[in-house]
Amino acid sequence: MLTAGVSLAAAAAGGCRSRPPDRENAVVFKHQPLWGDPAPFRDMLASFERTSGVRVVTEVLPNAPDVMHQYFLTSLEGGTADFDILVMDVIWVAEFARAGWIADLSSAFPPEMLRRDLVGGAAESVLVGGRTYAVPWYMDVGLLYRRTDLVPEAPQTYQELEAAITSAQRARPELQGLLWQGKQSEGLVCNAYEAIWGHGGESLAADRLALDTEPARRGISYLRSLVERGLSPRQVLSASEEESRRAFQSGRAVFMRNWPYAWAESQHPSSPVRGKIAVSTLPSTSQSGEPGAGTLGGWQLAINERSPPARREAALALIARLTSLDANIEMAVHYARNPPRAAAYEDARLKERAPYIASLLPMVRQARPRPVTPYYAMVTDVLQSEISAAVSGLRSPEKALARAQKLADHLMGAHG
Repeated sequence: MLTAGVSLAAAAAGGCRSRPPDRENAVVFKHQPLWGDPAPFRDMLASFERTSGVRVVTEVLPNAPDVMHQYFLTSLEGGTADFDILVMDVIWVAEFARAGWIADLSSAFPPEMLRRDLVGGAAESVLVGGRTYAVPWYMDVGLLYRRTDLVPEAPQTYQELEAAITSAQRARPELQGLLWQGKQSEGLVCNAYEAIWGHGGESLAADRLALDTEPARRGISYLRSLVERGLSPRQVLSASEEESRRAFQSGRAVFMRNWPYAWAESQHPSSPVRGKIAVSTLPSTSQSGEPGAGTLGGWQLAINERSPPARREAALALIARLTSLDANIEMAVHYARNPPRAAAYEDARLKERAPYIASLLPMVRQARPRPVTPYYAMVTDVLQSEISAAVSGLRSPEKALARAQKLADHLMGAHG
């Protein structure tokens, strides 16, 4: 069982609830909105306060990753000790660890324990140089949505996906095929890596991004061909997740690549596709039945390196509580957040109260992180620009990936 072996004595002495409610005697936790009823999360924190004697102050940040990233970057670079626990996008961990802004948590959360207890690539996303710098709070994964009234069985390969689209469009020519996120954004990078992995590619080769490779060229060429062959509408090239979801939910498409959140939206009583959709792993070129990998997303909990020792003990204990099996179940049931723990998907509570999330186990097992590198914030701008040029036809995939490789190597100080 993944727990943090920490002592609360020092924290409890300074965090007695009878003292004035000042920040000095509390663990300060910065996080984004969870949406939904705040009561279950407040109850979780209140239970921790009762059992530990530690008071928790929560401060909610804007629900925009780029705004949050800039806030933490500015605050941590300035050496602030105003907060103890921070929530982090999966792609920030290596960057913040290399900068020395977040604490090494390996003694409380050993890497081998994370690899044992967590599902898919969740553990690898928080390990930097073989050390633990954050603990997954909840995760996300790219999924393939399909209309079950049009396609009863989930396609396993790209060939099966294309055949299903062609068959559905032959019967109903007004339907669009596969919707995905082609807007120049991080969403495009996620779709691109899913296509690269699906064609046998990798994220990294030694200390370099694996971009100027044959599998990567096949993956990006495939995305471009979807539009050229009419299997995806040209509108995907300017679409984000929400544009894709709205079009699919209106009943205008056969398939959609998106995140798990789109399921709940599609089940509203007014949804035209309610009761007519299912999700599965993404397709691949594998002929042996090996499914494609969805991009790993999600949020992690880390500790500010400047957090004082007494508060750090309490912060470790709070992270242990918020990432426990019980907390995974609570977050899934009340906020539809996907558990990082493998055991959660087999738990009777999850199967009974959130069966859709329990059903995602095969997909989250296949989840793969984007390149885990401290330079990701810089190289993703290159990836977004060059991949956008390739899928929209402004540059050939070969030229775009060669350019991206050269620029990424320069930013990362890597050499071919």
